[in-house]
Amino acid sequence: MCDRKAMIKNADMSEEIQQDSVECATQALEKYNIEKDIAAHIKKGFDK
Repeated sequence: MCDRKAMIKNADMSEEIQQDSVECATQALEKYNIEKDIAAHIKKGFDK
């Protein structure tokens, strides 16, 4: 998944939380193909 790069335009979170969020989303996109599964993975990450 080297061909994509996350761009955060505006956020009210610390840099650390932003990086954790990008990592969570990247993991979800690499692991799942179905949007519902990707969303569920990201939601679990934010619920932690």
